[in-house]
Amino acid sequence: MYYKQLHLVKNPNPVKKSLPVKNTDTRLSDRENAKVVKDKTSTTDLKLHLHEMEELNMRLQNLVDEQTVKLAEVIATNAKFLSIIAHDLRSPFGSIIGVLELLKDSYDDLNLKEVEKYISMASNSAYGTLNLLDNLLAWTAAQNKATYFNPVKIKLHDLVLNELESVTTSAMHKQLTLEQSIPEKLFLSADLQMTKTIIRNLINNAIKFSYIGGMISISATEDTKCVEITIQDNGIGITGKAQKNLFKVNEMHSTRGTSNENGTGLGLLLCKEFVEKHGESIRIESEPGKGTKIKFTLPHYI
Repeated sequence: MYYKQLHLVKNPNPVKKSLPVKNTDTRLSDRENAKVVKDKTSTTDLKLHLHEMEELNMRLQNLVDEQTVKLAEVIATNAKFLSIIAHDLRSPFGSIIGVLELLKDSYDDLNLKEVEKYISMASNSAYGTLNLLDNLLAWTAAQNKATYFNPVKIKLHDLVLNELESVTTSAMHKQLTLEQSIPEKLFLSADLQMTKTIIRNLINNAIKFSYIGGMISISATEDTKCVEITIQDNGIGITGKAQKNLFKVNEMHSTRGTSNENGTGLGLLLCKEFVEKHGESIRIESEPGKGTKIKFTLPHYI
């Protein structure tokens, strides 16, 4: 049997097998660098957002605290306001009932002058109560932001005359002289009901704080933009300290007129609110014992 001898031939150019080379470069690849930067940016953004949220939360908390304090003040003010109104509504009714009881029980013993005197007392109390209720309704409506506001052309002379006629009884009771010097061709561009309420309240205030035999005058001056109306009396006047609080709802308090008439200050608050509704202003000039001037402006109709 013949066997062929095999010879192993060594390859003169052997192919070297490449082995994986370990990278000794510690620098990061561009992709890895981008990932690190992105992670750092995300962390920074998150911290920034958290900080902004903390600041926003703090501002909201401060706002809630402020509104809570304001709400508490409004509630306290309204409670005081309602207490004053309730007191000043009750008092005139007590007077009216007292006068009617007196007339009922003693009518046969009273002469005509005495009967007229008591009827006049009851009438004045009823009128004062009605005026207070009118003001209360007007004030309630004024608190509604959707209050109807309709400026129209108003002849001031005629409006003032009508309001003076409505207070004739009260003025006669104190023997007051009522004067007005409004030019007949002077016109306003104002809401009619608001203007009536302003003038009526200021005239009533002047009557309330006038002495028997006093005088009340109403005058007006004009320029191209507005009309300044002045209602003046020579009554008891107002101290400087009291003047500062006249138009503040949280400083309302019952005040008595020269004939012990009731007063809450609600009328003056209404006047200020309605004047400012027209974009105008109201101010007081007064000195104790010498009387008071109340001046306010309303838009001029040209």
